[in-house]
Amino acid sequence: MNKSLIIIITAALAFQFSTSFAQGPLNIFKSSSQKAKLEKNAPSLRNHLKARKVALEAWNAVPASELKPVTLTANVVAKNRAGYRELRVREFHYVGDCGYTDGGQNAGVETQTTAAAVFASDLADSYINQAALRGIDIDSLTIEIHGQPDKVPTNRVAYNRNFLYTIYVDSPASDAELEQLAVEAEKNSSVVTLIKKAVTVPVSIVYTHSSRERVIEGATLEGLREYIKGKRQAKLWAQEQAKNNPKPKSAKPVTGPWATVFANGARELTISEKYHIVHDNPAYLGGTNIGLTSRENALGVLGTCLTHIAEGQAALLDLDIDSLRVRVEGEWDPRAGRKGFENEPIEPQNLRVTLYVTTPELFSTVQKWIEQTENVCPMYNVFKDTQTFEHRIVRVKKSNRK
Repeated sequence: MNKSLIIIITAALAFQFSTSFAQGPLNIFKSSSQKAKLEKNAPSLRNHLKARKVALEAWNAVPASELKPVTLTANVVAKNRAGYRELRVREFHYVGDCGYTDGGQNAGVETQTTAAAVFASDLADSYINQAALRGIDIDSLTIEIHGQPDKVPTNRVAYNRNFLYTIYVDSPASDAELEQLAVEAEKNSSVVTLIKKAVTVPVSIVYTHSSRERVIEGATLEGLREYIKGKRQAKLWAQEQAKNNPKPKSAKPVTGPWATVFANGARELTISEKYHIVHDNPAYLGGTNIGLTSRENALGVLGTCLTHIAEGQAALLDLDIDSLRVRVEGEWDPRAGRKGFENEPIEPQNLRVTLYVTTPELFSTVQKWIEQTENVCPMYNVFKDTQTFEHRIVRVKKSNRK
């Protein structure tokens, strides 16, 4: 990347970090100078980098004989009548949902945008790691990411790809140092390394047969079967509207999602400008374990997307589905790169999906349903196809962020 891509941000760009929410306790000072004086007592990213350097050097010194591979697991459940997807990773969880025209309530994050934010988060964490190890000071770091149109037509499924991420950084480092950090960060990002490769993830089905006739007794709520019937109505209506009233593509500039690094090294993912997810590292990597890791969330977005698309395909096929949950697993080997394991991949390996379904439909029908789901699922195809990433660097001043 040439120097012309390293830009000094102007005040006009500061809107990306502003908020329309009421500021509440942040507005107690009559004097901005008094507020600024006391804010100097807050933790700083520079201090965190020093602590992370110590943690990373200690981590890198651990011999491979003291470590072992682990299985990463993400579980997703389609929540009964509401139909939204709940992702659980260890003690952490969040909700994914779709818009009204797709039969949802817009009550949670959308998977493709969340996935891009997960990629940005892992890049940001890797960038901070590289800065810490090289002793380069950083005062603030935010990465924005989005997909771009194909340069030439392809037969791929419609999904976000050709990723461009912008590194907004406040640092006294030189342009060359910041660029080198970006190169090394992408090289050492286990999530981006995984996404760049073409990985076809096998899907196993655990099938439980249920009765076609159901009796809802007393105050028992309707279930997933009823949600999918409603979703079918929404999808058929949306298809008809799209056919009769095609809308031109929006000229609105593409912005977000973002991953912003806190002073303690945790990352806040901002999705659709209103939802937030926190990523963090275990203590042995200099984190505080207040959120799931980006590596785990990468498996999670595959699970939430497969669950959502399976609901949609069941609606279009007019299937009765009584329960649906997905488990995504993969092995991560922390010995990668150490003596004797120099060629061990840094990204999770042996990814697999187990889909648990309860339905009165025949197993052969379920197989066709899941095959159709795989064919059109955006995240399944993101993993299956090779992906590209490019970056640019934009200098900001921490004082511009609000």
